[in-house]
Amino acid sequence: MDEREEYCTVVTGAAGGIGFAVASRLLAAGERVVAADLDADRLAERFAGREGVVTVACDLAADAGLQALTDAIAGRFVGARGFVHAAGFDMMAPLGMTTPDDMQRLFSIHAVFPVRFMGWMAKMRNHAPDASCVLISSLSAHEGAKGHVAYAAAKGAVEGLLKPAAAELVERGVRLNAVVLGVVETGMSRRWMDMLLPARREELERGYPLGLGRAGDAAEAVCFLLSPASRWITGQTLVCDGGHSL
Repeated sequence: MDEREEYCTVVTGAAGGIGFAVASRLLAAGERVVAADLDADRLAERFAGREGVVTVACDLAADAGLQALTDAIAGRFVGARGFVHAAGFDMMAPLGMTTPDDMQRLFSIHAVFPVRFMGWMAKMRNHAPDASCVLISSLSAHEGAKGHVAYAAAKGAVEGLLKPAAAELVERGVRLNAVVLGVVETGMSRRWMDMLLPARREELERGYPLGLGRAGDAAEAVCFLLSPASRWITGQTLVCDGGHSL
């Protein structure tokens, strides 16, 4: 007899600001979550004592990381109901200091991994009939920001893969959308914002009429796209930027 639980939602970058906010909302709603992150200690600390969650510490840029994650899902659950790819990082550097290795790792995490994981979902056919996948993109892919060329290129790749991947997945009843975020105050963004001069920081904040984003703001948008409330939406980008584009 198969004693595995029914379905889970996979959240990568779950020890980080946005990933943790998404996972927390899902757990509060009674969903089962597989929480993946590179930082094993922080992952364990974040989810200590929480019920309904399986944590997987792994490097998503490596074959072993994908294997560890899919093994954890298959060992406990029938399949996936949702997938949120919140894992990622920025590697600020001017053009002359951006290395091929930097580019390769950014693309591996932001764009290559979700293609591989969603390919696994499609191949194994182990997803719920109402499954939904959500990728995280950034306004960096749409506007100029010195020092962010590698990160912007990786997020551009995320949006480039969105529609063709959604066209394949929809045939299997799986939806795929992306949330395009402006500046959200997380540990990752604070690292580069803390390097800004006061005048530049004030200019940045003035560019967001509704204020800089919080992790919870991003999580609400993600959870909407995961939910049945968005059942008629796929292959789309939802821009959440606090009015910045105005």
